[in-house]
Amino acid sequence: MKIRIISVGAIKRSYVKGAVADYLKRTSRYTPTQSIEIKEEAYTKKGSREPGLKREAERILKASADSYIVILADTGKTYTSTGLADFVGSLMNSSRKNVSFIVGGPYGLHSSVTSAADAVLSLSPMTLPHELALLVFSEQLYRAFTILGNEPYSH
Repeated sequence: MKIRIISVGAIKRSYVKGAVADYLKRTSRYTPTQSIEIKEEAYTKKGSREPGLKREAERILKASADSYIVILADTGKTYTSTGLADFVGSLMNSSRKNVSFIVGGPYGLHSSVTSAADAVLSLSPMTLPHELALLVFSEQLYRAFTILGNEPYSH
């Protein structure tokens, strides 16, 4: 199974970028893992955000083509770390070739992305900043693989 983590916008803080890269490198020991940053649209305070969200959605859906799509949203299903490991394990056991986890930008995701989602995962019922959500998810994904492998990191 190949994992893609697709996020809207570039990581601006170097310490977050480094930590995310480290966790994804660790996860790559278990399965091919790729991080894809989708260009964030420029938004103004005035006017509709819909056109920008739609353009982002087109890029997200193109990058996640042929994937089982899991979006991260505050309205999704919450898991414990062990529960997330079970979810990831079930995806692996289902012989899925590609799984894309999607982290939206500051204004969320267009309805076309949420409609295409096969699952919705929540890291918290609170709204998290984009970079923090990406960092927390990257660590939890790595932790899920260590749990599946019964390795000491997960304890």
